[in-house]
Amino acid sequence: MISALAKGASYLEQGRKLNQHPSIRPFVWIPLIFNMVLFAFATYYAITWIYQVVMGLSFQYDFVSWLDWLEPIVAGFAGFFGWILVVAGALLVLFVVGSTFTMVTNLLASPFLGLLAEKVEARIHTPSFVEHTIAQLLWRTLKRELRKLSYLLVRVFGLGMITLVLWFIPGLNMINPVLWFLFGSWVMAMQYVDIAADNNGVPFQETLALLRGRRSEAMGFGGVVMLLVSVPVINWFIVPVAVAGGVVFFVTHYSPVPQNSAVNVETKKA
Repeated sequence: MISALAKGASYLEQGRKLNQHPSIRPFVWIPLIFNMVLFAFATYYAITWIYQVVMGLSFQYDFVSWLDWLEPIVAGFAGFFGWILVVAGALLVLFVVGSTFTMVTNLLASPFLGLLAEKVEARIHTPSFVEHTIAQLLWRTLKRELRKLSYLLVRVFGLGMITLVLWFIPGLNMINPVLWFLFGSWVMAMQYVDIAADNNGVPFQETLALLRGRRSEAMGFGGVVMLLVSVPVINWFIVPVAVAGGVVFFVTHYSPVPQNSAVNVETKKA
């Protein structure tokens, strides 16, 4: 399992290297600009909110006089657990903001992401599809993103209800960020592998089946993406890299790729 997680994470590094090729680099810029603008706003408001919460954090207790000796003890415990809740809440906010704005970027820039994925796949092997123009990609990629959004919203609602219940249960509320991170990792893998799948005419349900069959690798890939979209400034640059990494994942596990394709990712020059 550990090796599968590591292998999944390695697809992101392969994607980064592919994006550096001169024939691909021009197609990186538009998704990168979309992502930088959206995440700059998202990061600012998330950090502002967390700062206001932390600065306003206080724990006041009104004890009757004969229990005054307990006040420092209770206040100390409350302060300790309160800070844990703040940290957990801050992590949760970063995860949610990161994944949400990634989905927004993917929706708005979907034709450009599809075009980038086509160029990346063409660097790895000869694709099964004819390359498209932005106009041809526009409606198809938008429909696919809306399909993924409907898949996501139902599950976000369900996980949100679980989060709400757990938030009021001491101890158990600490697992909320873990649940959201695991869910976000799956969503990130689904999102970026499906761009290449859509280019190849693979139905969305088949993409999900592919990911379920390689769950550990999918979680390794998506987990690294999820971590990076949660880190301010770094998350500005992650989308084009994740698109390329998703192509590598898809080509490796779905497309009929020559045995030396992994070498091509590293060494193919022109």
